[in-house]
Amino acid sequence: MSHSGDRFTDIELENKRLPACYGYLNFKLLSLEEAMNELQNFLKDINRFVKLAKRHCTDPNDHNLTKDESAAIYIYTMELSDDSSVYRILNQTLRAEDRTKVRPWFGYLKLLDSATSKLPKFKGTIFRGIDKDVTKSFKKGQRITWWSISSCSTSVDVISSFISKSSSSTLFHIECLNGKSVSSYTCYPNENEVILMPGTIFEIVSNPLSHHGGLNIIHLKEIYDDDGDDHEELFASANPNSSQSNHSSISTATISKNPITKLYKMLTQSRSRIKQNQIQAKKNTYQQFGITVAGGNGKGQELNQLYCPLGICIDNNKSIYIADSRNHRIVKWKLNWNTGQIIAGGNGYRNQNNQLDSPKDIIFDKENNSFITCDTGNIQLIRYFDQNQTNQQTLISKIYCWGLTMDKNGFIYVSDRQNHEVRRWRQGNEEGELVAGGNGKGDHLNQLNKPRNIYIDDDYSLYISDSGNHRVMKWKKDAKEGVIVAGGNGKGNSLKQLNEPDGVIVDDLGQIYVADCRNYRVMLWCEGDEEGEIVVGGNGWGSQSNQLKLPMGLSFDNEENLYVVDCRNHRIQKYEKIGN
Repeated sequence: MSHSGDRFTDIELENKRLPACYGYLNFKLLSLEEAMNELQNFLKDINRFVKLAKRHCTDPNDHNLTKDESAAIYIYTMELSDDSSVYRILNQTLRAEDRTKVRPWFGYLKLLDSATSKLPKFKGTIFRGIDKDVTKSFKKGQRITWWSISSCSTSVDVISSFISKSSSSTLFHIECLNGKSVSSYTCYPNENEVILMPGTIFEIVSNPLSHHGGLNIIHLKEIYDDDGDDHEELFASANPNSSQSNHSSISTATISKNPITKLYKMLTQSRSRIKQNQIQAKKNTYQQFGITVAGGNGKGQELNQLYCPLGICIDNNKSIYIADSRNHRIVKWKLNWNTGQIIAGGNGYRNQNNQLDSPKDIIFDKENNSFITCDTGNIQLIRYFDQNQTNQQTLISKIYCWGLTMDKNGFIYVSDRQNHEVRRWRQGNEEGELVAGGNGKGDHLNQLNKPRNIYIDDDYSLYISDSGNHRVMKWKKDAKEGVIVAGGNGKGNSLKQLNEPDGVIVDDLGQIYVADCRNYRVMLWCEGDEEGEIVVGGNGWGSQSNQLKLPMGLSFDNEENLYVVDCRNHRIQKYEKIGN
């Protein structure tokens, strides 16, 4: 039988590069009984321990945790029979290279994440220890990632009681930024326990110190690229009721020791493979750390907030028009403003003249000084005039629209996710013309599967994010079928694959930019290439300025800066173009 100190001494020594597992964030929130039911094969007598946890957990409590949430923390610290403690088996799984083994734990991880998200953030000095000399594995300046849940204590005396006094041992002195104090919810409240969630990154501050008597000290500092973001935002709960959620998915966006170095290598390697007959002399590159130009103040309906934005367009003054989907409104955010201006909707979601229901996309019609939006929940397309939101016009009715684009002649193109097709409308006409898909749901070249965003170029070639087929299709004018120009190799995170692509735009050189939604990155593809390259993101699900949570709409301004709708961070990110 192990003792409680094992949580504090079970330390990850090998600095592995593993795919980060974030799929549980989209998992349905279950009761503790339901979550643990999936783990019967790993944990003996788990039902009995669930009952004990719910009997002894802190309920009621000061942080409004539900009984199941409180019990989820309590059971994590319990010592079960035959070394099958929850923390032991879970952390072994989180450190395993086979990431599919994490899937049965999604229900419990979701419940634990929900619990810890309600606890205040702890910032300060914490300690861990191990009964051996491990100093050779740690060098000054090195960055390491601990993939498991890390139990620490604010008391060095607690840790010293669990490590040997007569042989070599190592104490970890940690400068913590985003811990969660769980002492009042554990089996051992006097241990002053603080936990760090999976994927916490550290920098080794100095070379290890060796003291007489065999005690070694390693000084770690928790780090993030943007100190303004909270760690809990990295693991913030995604809405389990979203139609886009994938309860069994594991994100394989890899967080390396140095994600920027890795990204640079990817870009360099990919560029070297581009064929000589393709346009490559002026390939654009972008700053890897985005600037928040709208939202970024948490989800909400205040004028400085957004709630799951989806589509954007940008005018020549760099004003951003945003389909603020869950707020059921269109917001105009002027350059350098700290708040937006509601220009349509924002009065609840129904089908009255002053209401919208889950708008998905927006385009600006310069000729008519108006904007057009997919009023998706009301299955219609609406035009609003920029200076007068009460003067609205229903352009198309009974259309399950998602994406919009307009060609240089003023024709409107609309993607229909329900009918797996794209239609073109001449303004003023009620009948649309089928231009892509329309042959039922499927993956043949004449079919689409839940098309999302679309883009039309000056040659009237239509680019379609064929999300259900994890590819981008190009349909030339009057074509009967499309060609695959990005992805199309199944769902995945390799450079040959996409995972539910959304936003798509094409630059003047014909290079295709794709919001690779569930890989949390934006990709660039050239037609004919076997694989794409990462433009921004690709550093895992998170809230740092080099991370994205479900990138959706894309747009350029008149200086070719790239704008990304960072949906689950409830913000719009601007990535500045480097050079000319």
